[in-house]
Amino acid sequence: MFGAFERYCNGFPGYGGFNFGGMIMMILGILLAAAVIYFIWKGNSSKAESPLDVLQKRFVNGEINEEEYKAKKETLRDR
Repeated sequence: MFGAFERYCNGFPGYGGFNFGGMIMMILGILLAAAVIYFIWKGNSSKAESPLDVLQKRFVNGEINEEEYKAKKETLRDR
């Protein structure tokens, strides 16, 4: 009866006024939720450094000498 007016202003006939604006909002909501979940998951899955990695960095940076490095490395391997 209303033709083009009903199609653009009141949504699709039989769909309760669910128009493209509602569909876009739903898609944006789903994308936003997916992005939030992704960044939360990515933040929680970061790998912590092992004690041996920390020891190697300290040796490379000159914080400990070679003797200390070897002794502490053996201690870590014995654990």
